[in-house]
Amino acid sequence: MFYKNAKLKKKVSKAKLTFTNFDASMNTELDDAIMPFKTAKISYNFNIKNGSLKTGYGFKKICLPKYSTEGEREIISPSGEIKRIWFFKYYNATLSEFTNMLLIYSTGGDIYSCMIKDDAPFCSKILNSVYSNGIPNAINYRLNSKDSMIFSSETDGMWVYTPNHVTTQIQNAPHIKSMCIHYERLFAIVGGERNRLAFSANLDPTDWEEDLTSGGFIDMQDERGGLSAVISYNDYVYVFRDYGVARISAYGDQSDFSVTQLFKSSVKLYGNTVTLCGNKVLLLARDGIHIFDGYSTKKLNLGIDSLFNGVNNDGAYGLYYNNKFYLACRLNFNDGESIGCEAYNGGYINNALIEYDLNTNDVSITRGIDISSMLALDDENVSKLVATFNGEHSNKIGELTNDGKLFGMVLPKKWTSPKSSMGYFGKTKHLEECYIKTKTDCNVKIETDKHTKTFIVKGSNISKRVKLGAYGEQVQVSFSVNEDGDVCISCPEIIIGVSA
Repeated sequence: MFYKNAKLKKKVSKAKLTFTNFDASMNTELDDAIMPFKTAKISYNFNIKNGSLKTGYGFKKICLPKYSTEGEREIISPSGEIKRIWFFKYYNATLSEFTNMLLIYSTGGDIYSCMIKDDAPFCSKILNSVYSNGIPNAINYRLNSKDSMIFSSETDGMWVYTPNHVTTQIQNAPHIKSMCIHYERLFAIVGGERNRLAFSANLDPTDWEEDLTSGGFIDMQDERGGLSAVISYNDYVYVFRDYGVARISAYGDQSDFSVTQLFKSSVKLYGNTVTLCGNKVLLLARDGIHIFDGYSTKKLNLGIDSLFNGVNNDGAYGLYYNNKFYLACRLNFNDGESIGCEAYNGGYINNALIEYDLNTNDVSITRGIDISSMLALDDENVSKLVATFNGEHSNKIGELTNDGKLFGMVLPKKWTSPKSSMGYFGKTKHLEECYIKTKTDCNVKIETDKHTKTFIVKGSNISKRVKLGAYGEQVQVSFSVNEDGDVCISCPEIIIGVSA
């Protein structure tokens, strides 16, 4: 009697890959082989809350409170491109109360005002074609017992705006790149070569006479490069340079001023991102986000440093709001996709908004938004993050939303795992089925070293089962949503068979 040779079947063991909680951060730095599968290799336009993927941030046209009735009014932006906005608080003697307003700079050099609480949606011009050559700086100051806004730029000089009074030009003021108030003096980086820090007379930021009883200057010419930002912090004036930081002790008489060059940086520091966040300073350098403690900077280990590789962030902008550091910047996603502003024919300066939570260290990225500046609008009537934009939305003022849309356009959302052997090195994984609960339609993409498959999962209030039929030694999983709606993807579970 003869028997056919029976081919022995490989033993296959079953395993579950469960995303019980999506990690609230991502990591582009670690090798995929050692990353936890629930930590994203890249994630954008999702908010991760309570372990689920939810609708991310967006922007809509700014709305401000009405004065006579409940509700809000949509503000009609001034004509032209909006490049900067400021919050101005002043005491209104007629009403015997503080009155708050937005001040808005548009290309062409005009500056407009818009009351925070009002019934009219319009803006009124307060300066006509003054800053036609560049974006001015602005700072709120009480001058001659009146609340005023001081404007200055690198090209068009200094003007002082006081509501219900004549707006005046300060003839002998320097052309200013960055400025701050410190012990009743105005300290300012002079434009041009950017090697001089000027300071005004005590108690008068409009007096720039250079003598021992009025104003003066400090020159800094060494290998640390140009001066880019100045702030008042912890009783000192700090000057952030292209490649270092200087500390100035500036109390009372200027003859007692002293300057200390704290350190020399090996990477460029971006001045527009220097942001006072409570009791610390955060800023962007060429190699990532740094924290400054008054003596030195230290790069934060946020796991996203590679996204800054090979990009110019001279147009980046920082803001502190609601105990979070927001950074509008340019990131290198290096994935061949064009999201939002990245597809705009005119190109883009920034393409992302990073949110860094100072309490939890969580990081989220909103991709496809070209922000030019931001403002924390926070008073007794309203609390909002407000922004201006480059490109196709440069004529708008926007406020941050939680609807995942940029002025009505849905921003595509994506979460991608590392490509991993999932702890079974050298063994083939058979991805059999996936259970997933999603409120909106979503795409589940499975990539292995053998093939790629994409599955459309319809939105539902109950978990759905999807047959996968994929296999390979290295596995990567992506979840993406391209539709409007209340996104919530939770507890995906993938059943795999592992060949012995």
